[in-house]
Amino acid sequence: MNEQRDIDRYQKDYCDKSYSFEEVLAKFRKKNILGILGEYKPRRVLEIGCGTDSIFNYYQDYDRAVIVEPSEFFADTAVKNKNEKITVYKDFIENKIDELKKVPFDFVILSSLLHEFNDPDAEMKKIVSLLNNDTVLLINVPNSRSFLLLWAYEAGLIKDINELTDSAKKFQRHSTFNTDSLSEFVERHGLEICDKGSYFIKPFDHPKMQKLLDSKLIDDNLLDGLYAMTKYFPQAGCEIFVNCKLKQV
Repeated sequence: MNEQRDIDRYQKDYCDKSYSFEEVLAKFRKKNILGILGEYKPRRVLEIGCGTDSIFNYYQDYDRAVIVEPSEFFADTAVKNKNEKITVYKDFIENKIDELKKVPFDFVILSSLLHEFNDPDAEMKKIVSLLNNDTVLLINVPNSRSFLLLWAYEAGLIKDINELTDSAKKFQRHSTFNTDSLSEFVERHGLEICDKGSYFIKPFDHPKMQKLLDSKLIDDNLLDGLYAMTKYFPQAGCEIFVNCKLKQV
């Protein structure tokens, strides 16, 4: 019951219009994921947590697609074109491990979730148990050493670069990661990194970014430029990612 109440609050907060820039950031998050999917071309894909808009609305080159999403609202609305290749479980990932082990996934997406787990290590052990030697696991999380947070730290607005921001607390986040700590985390769980990086330089927080958009001080071209800026500042994006596999021994 407590878990469901948390999910209900999360769903309400996520859809709050004051946080509407998240919809913009989600588009760039998907752009990053789709670029990686285009590189690996997986046929059996697991998406852990789909939010309001599943990746399978965009990535179509699959033989089997599975979504695990505890929010009934998200699970019911996230996939616009359901078909016989897509299975949706309205549940928490830990309750579906045994069933998911029956599918030989070649790609698992853990997008914008790891930092929200109460116990990231415990959840990660369960997720790693779903991997085979060829499975790629993609993880992305907010970057505690992003341009925005480093700027806020140097301006004296936050005391600790690794502290949870007010918005992070609102969305029930429990952990912070940077490129180094995320790499160390996955390696501690017996994984080796295939690729890592960051995306989208965000100079202001969500409300200010949305105000700039609403006032037309920034437009889509400038947003695309902010996405591309990580070519020059590879660890300064507002979110980071790793692609990893089971370490071969």
